[in-house]
Amino acid sequence: MSFLISIIIAIFFVVVFRNFIKKHSKLCYIITTILSILLIVGTYTGTISNLPSWFTNNVYPILIKSSFSTALFVIVMYTGAFKNGSSLVKFLMPIRAELSIIASILTLSHNISFGKNHFVKLFTAPQTMAPNMFIAAIISILLITLMIPLMITSFPSIRKKMGAKKWKKLQKTAYLFYALIYAHVMFIMVPIAKSGILDYKVNVLVYSIIFLTYAAMRIHKECVKKGLSKPKSLAPIIAATISFALINGYAFYN
Repeated sequence: MSFLISIIIAIFFVVVFRNFIKKHSKLCYIITTILSILLIVGTYTGTISNLPSWFTNNVYPILIKSSFSTALFVIVMYTGAFKNGSSLVKFLMPIRAELSIIASILTLSHNISFGKNHFVKLFTAPQTMAPNMFIAAIISILLITLMIPLMITSFPSIRKKMGAKKWKKLQKTAYLFYALIYAHVMFIMVPIAKSGILDYKVNVLVYSIIFLTYAAMRIHKECVKKGLSKPKSLAPIIAATISFALINGYAFYN
């Protein structure tokens, strides 16, 4: 449920602040960095618990568990899956790089905050970790390794220095990055969802629908681009993907 809420908040955030983000991107990066530092310090020192309950119960989990930053990444990745020249692409493309940088900064705060336990255990006492958390931690390191170059090269000045060919080649690693996000989340959430916690059940289902639909859309777009299939409505593909996720979700939980 928290991820679905994060998606809604992220969409609202983009719609309301689109122009501000584009005009004042550097200020947005500074604000995001300050917020991330405060989250890290608050987590390490425990001062977060002294804040009002509405923040610690509703806002803090979405930020520190990377639900909101992942929702921003979802908007970034879907921008590349929509039909070129569509109204959504025209609306989102001008701030795609900025959203990616903001999401990356927030994600780093998540990694640093949770790393004080999981990364320490991974490198000092991996045998004490549950198998799913051990794999999730390794995937997290891979994600950071991919994310940092993608974030740095999202800055226009760096992009210009790289050249179009090298930049496009590097950006293709984003597909692996998105796939690993989904894998990371599933390794963490599926075991908890199996225990019967509704929030995690809903999260697993929402993540699956969103990421599998994206994969179907992106593959379809690439096939059309290479002339392997004729352009047609994506509705049947999306419907089939959602149905697949729902059917498998039902089988998984029953």
